Parts: sequence; structure tokens; C-alpha cells
Amino acid sequence: MDFAVMTYNIRLGLDSDLETIAAVLAEADIVAVQEVGCEWVEGVPGNQAQQLAKLSGLNHFRFASALTVRPGTDPPEPIPAPTPEDRPGYGVALLSRFPLGPWTRHRLPKRKDEQRCILSGTVVTPSGPVTVMVTHLSIHEADRLAQGGALVRHAQTQATPLMVLGDLNAELGDPALDGLNRFLRNAAGDSPPVSFPSSAPTRAIDHIYVSQEIRVTQPSATVGVTCSDHLPVMAKLEF
Repeated sequence: MDFAVMTYNIRLGLDSDLETIAAVLAEADIVAVQEVGCEWVEGVPGNQAQQLAKLSGLNHFRFASALTVRPGTDPPEPIPAPTPEDRPGYGVALLSRFPLGPWTRHRLPKRKDEQRCILSGTVVTPSGPVTVMVTHLSIHEADRLAQGGALVRHAQTQATPLMVLGDLNAELGDPALDGLNRFLRNAAGDSPPVSFPSSAPTRAIDHIYVSQEIRVTQPSATVGVTCSDHLPVMAKLEF
């Protein structure tokens, strides 16, 4: 079975609109989305993951809050979200053309930066279930190094076939990705596509990692749209 997967940091839709973003997401069958809001204080109002699912035809979705807002603060003060269902919420989402099974959220280690998380979900494809992990690592080196280790430890507990998708804020040689590079393989091979900043990309920080049960039929490449400060990255895979 062939299918397309994508990872895309949409920056809350601040640089575009959800209709345009959804048209991009519709090119894939499974999509990891970062910087998504649900009743958040910035960006397109409402449940962005739900709206993107409806507009793109990727009708199955999960959203997990990494951040929420401390009650009664003005201006709103972001704080770590105690649960993935906290609203207002800011975090990551998984969208799929196929039904979704059980899912969980895991908070990542936090040093200097805002709270980050992993959304782990089961996608029930016609060829069987696949585990998909969606995440967004920190821009701060100390946080990212700790988060990279936690990401691998969590990935090692997951059922295979397995995919790890996200804005990892790290290029292939970054120490934060050392464990991931040993455990899984990058769908781009040794030369991931540059995806940031979208206006003149110089850094390859958006990645698709897969386990050995998954064959890469078309390596990761950027999709040439500028709806955000990142370019979407898409690969075609086969069980």
C-alpha cells in the first residue's frame, strides 16, 4: 500500500488562512501539524485541527495541548497544559485520511523554553495499523537535547511500523537527533530538504522518520507553498 505523509508547522495560520493550508494538507494521507491552536489567544479562532480536517478531507484528527493559559491573566500568560484537552490550547495535531485508534500525549522535558509535547496515535490503514508520533522540539539547545533523548525513549516503547514526524528544530547532525538517527531512518536519506525559513530556506529542520517496515518510495521533499514560516515536507511510503 502506498501513502503520502507530511509534516507542517502552520504557525497558527497567521501567515495565510486555513482554507489555503488545508488544500496543501490534502495532498497527503497522514499529516503531522505543529503550532496549532484550539480556542487559542492568537491565530485563526476556534478548533484549528477540526477545521483543517473538515476542509482538507482528512476527516480523522487528534489535537493535544502543550500549553494553555493561566486563568484570569491579562495579557494571557501561557503555562504548561496539565492535560491534552486543556482549552485554550496550543500544541500539535495528527490528521488522517484513515481512521484513528488510541492516542496519548507525553510532555517533553522543559529547561528554559515553553512546554513541548508528543502526540502518539495509531492510524488504522487498509494494510494494518501504524504508530505515528507528532512533535515539535525546542529552539533552545539544552531543552532540545533533553527532548531528543526523551523522544527516542518513547519511540522505543511504541508498536511498529512507526513514524516520527515534526518540526524538530534540528538539522541531521544535531546531537539532539543522534538517538533518533540510530533507531529510525530519515525518509530523506542523508540530505533532508531545507524547509526554514520559507521565504529563503537555509535549514533542514522538519523531518519524517520511519521504521524498517516502511519503504520510502519518494524521499522527503518540500512542497512549494509559503503559507507559514516553514515549508511543508512530504514523503511517499509503502508498507
